[in-house]
Parts: sequence; C-alpha cells; structure tokens
Amino acid sequence: MNLPKILSVLALGLLSTGIIRAQSHEDPVLDLMVRKGLVSQSEADQARAEEKQEEDKAPASSRIQLQTKGIQKLVFYGDGRLRYENIDQHNHYAANTLYDRERYRLRFGADYYYSDNLKAGFELESGTTDDSANQTMGATFTKSSINVGKIYLQYQPVDWLTAIAGKFANPWYTTTDMVYSFDLNPEGGAELLSFNIPLDGGNDVTVSTDPKDVKHVAEKSAASDSFLTVGLNAVQYIYIDSNESTTAAGLNNNDTMIIGNQIPITWKINKDLIFKIAPGFTFYTGGGNTNFDGGVGTNTSSTISGTTVGTPGTYFATANSAVDPVFYSPREADDLAIISAPGEFNFTVAGIPFRPYWDFEYNVEGKQRIQDVYLQTSDFVSGFGTGVSAAAASQNRNLNDDIAWAVGLQVGANKKKGDWSILGEFRQVGLGAVDQNINGTDYADSYANQEGFKIAGAYNFTDFLTLTTTFYDTWDYKKNLYQSLGGGAATPNAQTASTLNLVGEKSLQRLQVDLGWKF
Repeated sequence: MNLPKILSVLALGLLSTGIIRAQSHEDPVLDLMVRKGLVSQSEADQARAEEKQEEDKAPASSRIQLQTKGIQKLVFYGDGRLRYENIDQHNHYAANTLYDRERYRLRFGADYYYSDNLKAGFELESGTTDDSANQTMGATFTKSSINVGKIYLQYQPVDWLTAIAGKFANPWYTTTDMVYSFDLNPEGGAELLSFNIPLDGGNDVTVSTDPKDVKHVAEKSAASDSFLTVGLNAVQYIYIDSNESTTAAGLNNNDTMIIGNQIPITWKINKDLIFKIAPGFTFYTGGGNTNFDGGVGTNTSSTISGTTVGTPGTYFATANSAVDPVFYSPREADDLAIISAPGEFNFTVAGIPFRPYWDFEYNVEGKQRIQDVYLQTSDFVSGFGTGVSAAAASQNRNLNDDIAWAVGLQVGANKKKGDWSILGEFRQVGLGAVDQNINGTDYADSYANQEGFKIAGAYNFTDFLTLTTTFYDTWDYKKNLYQSLGGGAATPNAQTASTLNLVGEKSLQRLQVDLGWKF
C-alpha cells in the first residue's frame, strides 16, 4: 500500500473513532487565565474570535494541524518543486560539457507535539544524496523512491535549553551553503541554549523555540524594543560510522565525528534594525579513515598487504562532482579545524526589507590538509606510493588557501502573495578551506579553488506558489594549479591525480528556474 493510501486509511480510522479535533478553539491556557482572574470571560471569548478570524484568512499552504489522544498537536507539512537546469562546464582535463535537465523534488513531514516540552518528527523525501532530494526526469519514466530525510526527538526541559537527537534540520547558523548544504540533515545530537537580555528595562521577551530558527530572534517584547540574545549551539554529528573489523594495513577503524560549538548573537537595536553574528569552531575526530570495508566508497585501485581495495582502473583519492561524496580518500576527514563567523544585518527602507550578509571560514589546518591530504607529501600509508615529487611539492608550497568567504545582499522577502526578492553574492573558496562532501554543490559543483557570483530572484504568485530563478558564474581564481601539478601528463601518479581533479574545473555557468509550492 502506498503512502497516500496509508495516510488516508489512518485518517479515516481516527475520524471514525472520534479522537480527532481539527482546529479546535478550546484553549486550556485561556481557560486557566479566566479561572485565575487574569482575564475576563469576555476577553477570552474575544481572543478566540480573533484567532478564528485569522484561521479563516489563512492561506491554503498553512500546515494541517490535528489533535489526537496522547498528542497535544500533530502537524503535517510538505512541499513540491519543478526545476529546469542548464549547465555549461569548462574543464582543464576534458572537453567542455553543456547539458540541460528537468528535475522534481517532493518532501512530506510531520511534527508530533506530545507536551509543551517534548516533540518528535519525521520527513520523507525523494532523492538519496545527502544534500538534495532532486530527481532527474527522462529515465524512461522510472519511479523515484521515497527516503527518510529526517527522524528526530526534541526535548526542551526549560525555556533556554533545547536538546535534539536523530537526523534533523541543521541547527548551525549560516548565511550560505559554503560549509553546510541548505538541504543537509545531519545525524547525531545537538544542544541549543539561548538567553535574552533586555537593553532598556524590558523583561518580557518571547523567543522562538523552533530548532531551525537557530538565530533565536525575539518575536516581541512587551517593555523593550532593544535586546540582546546570546546562545550556544553545540553539535555532535556522526559523519562516518566505521567498520570496527577493518584490517587493512595502516588504516585505523575510528568513527569520524564533526564536533562544533557556535555562539549565535542577535542584537535588536530597534524595531527596524537587527544585527546577527555567530562565531564558532568545528573540528573532525578520528580522521584517516573512510572505511574500506563499506560505507563511503574509495574510488581507488590499490594493493595493501596483497589485498586489492577499491575499483580497478581508477586513481586513488579522486574527486567527482557528479556523485556523493565529492572527494574520495581514506583521509578526507583529516586536517579540518574550521573557525567560522557568518553574520547579517536586517533593516527596512521605505517598507522594503534589506539583508546584507557575509560568511567567513578559516581552516586553521588548511595548509596541512593541502600538503598531506591532497598532495600527500608527508609519510602516509605504506603501499600507496610516495606522493607527489619534490619538485611538484615545492611548486605548491604557496597552497595555503585555507580561507573561504562570501558577501551578499538580499532585497525583499518572500512570505505572501505579491512578495518579491533579489539577491547578489560573491564567493571565494580556497583549496583547503572546507569539507567538499557536505557543502552545497550548486556553486561550482563543489570544486575548490573557485570564485564567482550567485544571482537570484523570486516572486510569490500566491502565498504558497513561488517562482525562483538563480544563476551561478564561477571560475578558478588560481590559474596555474592544474598545470603546476602535472596536468596533462600521460601518467600522473595516483596522489597527484587527486588534486588534479579537485582543481580540474576551469569555469561553470549554471541556470536554475524553480516553480515551488507548499502544502
């Protein structure tokens, strides 16, 4: 039985037993306030009437809310999208590639509110890659599979603390997809703390508890228009779960985790001006291991202690932007310790929202990553070769490209019918600055040594139907890397081939036209 039939049978069964109260206007909080004498019965009735009026005006895209026995509230939501995409790729190592494709995406989820403190949820989606639910049309009408995109449990014992476990929306505050793809749902755990400090005597500040709203922006203040919100986002992501029985010589069997701590700060200067910044630090544990026995593929043909590992006919540690992960290597998680500082301003001019923003990432081990992981000039694993030649290593001693940064401006916002927005951004990604396997792939196909522009515009035809057009134009900012590493040589060694692929893209132009709707 397919998913729609299952949901239909479930809904009919619940309705037949009479345990669903859809959009009920009973409010235990209001009732309690009446009993305590805090508000009058007429004031409570007026509040209910106003709530009913707002619901009657709510757009068709509003989430469906049901109340069931044992659950305070059950919320269903989802979205669909049709996309046209045109890609013009220019490479150092092969003929130019020009192609277009039509794609679609479907996501459906539910949130269960068991109490004021306990919540659970799941999301199903088309697509299997870690950072996208897109499916490409034109495969002889093949049906796409439905996969688990999220499954999580969230607990909020006090107002200022939220804990999440499972596979969930990334709570790490960011302004771009330079480090984490916007569609990435990490696995593991996270703890979110948030404290509010009124700056002009106010003491009644309401803060969003949505785990995706990691900025924790105060929604209203009874006595203060100016306040400071300071938080802590602590994340523990399970990146690679290794096979403990791995016995290949020279390889460990440690699990790899991403550990991060971030301090999101929101300063509401006044009702029209908000400043946000979130300094943080992320590091990877248990590197030097991508599990040759399973899990992440190695894309290699090498022999260790008489055992051949990987796919014959390919080079060790190659990069391929068409698949996940983008960069294949048993040391892909090595030498990643990143200081980050994304931020933004929010203000309005003549009623129009403006949002200048930036992103800054500095891998303090960037040079080591370039030399030891990409070029592999230091002692590595016996049987894997000696790395690049001394001459090549010397030529690339200046590869300390350990910084990635971006600046952009968004004008307008898309919330309801008739809304519009335009966005312009410039970005530069250093060769050793970020992990290419979990960032967004739309920008330069996740290739390193790239810089360029992103331009986007969006318009709301209705509250739930939006048209978005996005254009990327990117190119390599250091022109000599491919050649200086032996690009074009008939028989480059395996280790050199790794970096040849990483810097193999010369330029890329990508156009996306999206028609998306919510339900």
